[in-house]
Amino acid sequence: MKKSNFAYLFIIVVFIVSPINAQDLLEKLDKEFPDVPNYVLATFKGNRITFGQSVETRKKGVLEINAHTKFWNIPNSNTQAFGADRVTARFGFDYAISDRFTTGFGVATFDGIFNGLAKYRLVRQKNSGKKAPIGITLFQSVSYQSRSFNHIDLPNTFARRLSFTTQVILARKFDSNFSFQLTPTFIRRNSNQFEDSPNNHFALGFGARYKVGRHVSIASEYYYVANPVEDNSVDDHLNFFNPFAIGVNWEVSDLILQFSLTNTRNFDEATNITKTFNNFNFNDGNLHIGVSAIYVFHLNKKRK
Repeated sequence: MKKSNFAYLFIIVVFIVSPINAQDLLEKLDKEFPDVPNYVLATFKGNRITFGQSVETRKKGVLEINAHTKFWNIPNSNTQAFGADRVTARFGFDYAISDRFTTGFGVATFDGIFNGLAKYRLVRQKNSGKKAPIGITLFQSVSYQSRSFNHIDLPNTFARRLSFTTQVILARKFDSNFSFQLTPTFIRRNSNQFEDSPNNHFALGFGARYKVGRHVSIASEYYYVANPVEDNSVDDHLNFFNPFAIGVNWEVSDLILQFSLTNTRNFDEATNITKTFNNFNFNDGNLHIGVSAIYVFHLNKKRK
């Protein structure tokens, strides 16, 4: 009888002590092997998809140098050299102050637009722990137009030549090949260059990237403008269209080359989205050929 009581006592002690030891073991394992978030990388390879911003920001200490050019025809029977009648270019840089915050500056030759930008990575997509199904980036830019183009007269004051673009960029990488992005956009112009045309514009952008090879991907972008610019003048009447682009990226290490077809000839967000004068087709010089080169420098050498 005593042996039986001892056996019962032993079983009770084991049931009490075992969970305590197991809990201690789990706590030690958690400290030794913490649950590191599995963030999704390279939703898009660069800070831009084609002409518009992507959800991406660079890692801390990375400097991105970018050069963009566009070529197009003009509807003139005397000059029909495809892609060689007109050319415009933008040169700029983006610098990552932190893994989440990137700033940049650039200047375009055709319309003399200077623009500065800031991007903040609010949410990073991750597939482990507290999962985040999408990435969210906040974007803000300011543009200054220094000279007129397409017979559009400029305001006399500095402040009235400014435009502001605010975007909330939502993106998801569905698998290793396909990424998709939505970009609600608000654009504010300090001057109204056309009678009865709004100063505030609302747009929704759609962007995608599909990887077709180890170093090659296809990227495309389209913006729908809810309240576009309106030109009601009788003489030199201008029509405005929603911007579209499709391109091929060649991605090798720190270099990205992009070749694209688009109907927009500008580079800053405010002008691209609201002042695209051509429809996307092969008629009357509407189609533009874009060539972009992006190179990154890792200034923070100690970072892994």
